[in-house]
Amino acid sequence: MKIKNYFLLIILFILSNNAGSNELTNNVLVSIDNTIVTELDLNKEVIFSKFITKSSSNSNTSLLRNESLYGLINRKIKIIETNNYNIDVTTKEIELSLYNYLSNQKITIEELNKFFKENEIEGDYLKNIIITDIKWSKLITGLYSNRMNINLTEINKELLKESQNSSDNEKLKTELIISEKNILFNKFSSSHLEKVKKKYLIKLL
Repeated sequence: MKIKNYFLLIILFILSNNAGSNELTNNVLVSIDNTIVTELDLNKEVIFSKFITKSSSNSNTSLLRNESLYGLINRKIKIIETNNYNIDVTTKEIELSLYNYLSNQKITIEELNKFFKENEIEGDYLKNIIITDIKWSKLITGLYSNRMNINLTEINKELLKESQNSSDNEKLKTELIISEKNILFNKFSSSHLEKVKKKYLIKLL
């Protein structure tokens, strides 16, 4: 928790130093070992986040920039870390994840491509994010799979509280198992990310 708060303070300091200028530059904001995050990187991430969340408001710009920069730092660390393990991702995995992502966000591929073109963002921006997420997911699952055990007893107790027919119970059971798996994955993902951050030299510039 202290590490996370420390990085949030760094981010707030960086953003406050850049808040006075309306002119977009490509200044380096953060370096993570030999990798950097620039003002242009941050601007693209903010624009992309607004597109995904369908937000047109500028009322929480500082908060969004803060969250976006923190997310970029985390993504850079995930890229470095997964590259150390030489994790492969297939075209089918990327296509399926991209399809599911756009379906969940209710965005068509035509809308996505139009957005990238209008905002001069590279067409594989989302694809690269998805590749990183898949690699990170594989890494966490590989490292912690033996500790991601679902407590079926608790799930069955939860099912007993519901007065539903057998088919509904099976559907609910599946949903509960998926939910528990996601909770465990997010727990280990977050803790592992905070742990590996200690390995890298993260500097504000």
